[in-house]
Amino acid sequence: MTKGTGARPRGPGSTTSRRAVDRVPEGPRAATWALSPTDITFLWDECPRCFYKKVASGQPRPWAPFPKVFGLIDRAMKDFYLGRPAEAVVPGMPPGVIEGGDRWVKSAPIVFPGTTAAIVIRGRVDVLVRCDDRTVAVVDFKTGGPRPVDIDKYARQLHAYALALEQPSVGPPTDVSALGLLCFSPDRFETNGQDAAVTGGLSWTEVPLHRPAFMSFLSRVLALLDEPEAPPPSIDCRWCHPADGAHAA
Repeated sequence: MTKGTGARPRGPGSTTSRRAVDRVPEGPRAATWALSPTDITFLWDECPRCFYKKVASGQPRPWAPFPKVFGLIDRAMKDFYLGRPAEAVVPGMPPGVIEGGDRWVKSAPIVFPGTTAAIVIRGRVDVLVRCDDRTVAVVDFKTGGPRPVDIDKYARQLHAYALALEQPSVGPPTDVSALGLLCFSPDRFETNGQDAAVTGGLSWTEVPLHRPAFMSFLSRVLALLDEPEAPPPSIDCRWCHPADGAHAA
């Protein structure tokens, strides 16, 4: 049974106390944990307790609105670039055709030696480049250039998509040869009468493929999820440490 957004059910007599929230009910340890590439990119770093609660206990953070403008930029970029040759977009992109906008991918269960649990990765890829050598490159769109310190974080997201393509739950595997970020950095506002536009530069940041390092990271994720109780929160987590100083349930 796959666990994740609604993982291990609570047993009879469970309460809504903090202990019940933080603890996974006793039972067989075998599980299949469903992971989002976005969660292992951002939530994992933000707060291990929030990550555990979402994946292992099915208790995500309260919904927070996402600025609409970033979604509009993302959609406009995909509409414009789909079907175009990648090498003509930005120098350095793998030669091939941009395709597969917002494609959902899901991996087969990934089992690590010495464990009975498994991980499944499910997420939506921004675009793929169908390369001239019949491999694919995984591309994620970003608004604003990534800081060097963020590259390792984004590498997890891209490697997760690549793993789901290379070890799919259904269908033949896809050979992934490259990962990268296509970044739009807006820096100018222009107008011509009633029409206006925000313009800026495009850049391509290739992210090296390090499959063994990513699998080692996933093994650490699995070790955390296999614990019976949630880990301590990050010191600066605003969900676990509200402004009034009370600890979140």
